[in-house]
Amino acid sequence: MKRTTINGELIRTVVFTPYLKGMGPVFTLKLYDIFKRDELGKHSLGYRLLESGYGEVFTGTDFNCSPMHAIDSDDAVKGLMCFLTLRPGDTDEEYFDSYTDDQLDYCNSHAGALSSEVYGRFGEG
Repeated sequence: MKRTTINGELIRTVVFTPYLKGMGPVFTLKLYDIFKRDELGKHSLGYRLLESGYGEVFTGTDFNCSPMHAIDSDDAVKGLMCFLTLRPGDTDEEYFDSYTDDQLDYCNSHAGALSSEVYGRFGEG
């Protein structure tokens, strides 16, 4: 399993089960406080999205949390997952230019179900 190190403090772990037991993978999101802010003063967070049986789907330190949300809040999780569950057709094609083949496969195979799980748990608005 590929494992990327994120320098920061683990602040939240969320497990998503978008499929019935045994019918698809389980996803785990790990959020990290990396003790940085962007040029607008928003907290930057590290994250890892893991797929059971596969490993890391996404990892990064490029998510900036809304200043209206606590960095470990449901709203922060929902905001990040909104980006991590985008699929081709949801936004400009260029958004996916840096995606690997495995990440595109995840988008086409699981992002829709995972997005439904996120909004079912945390709400749409």
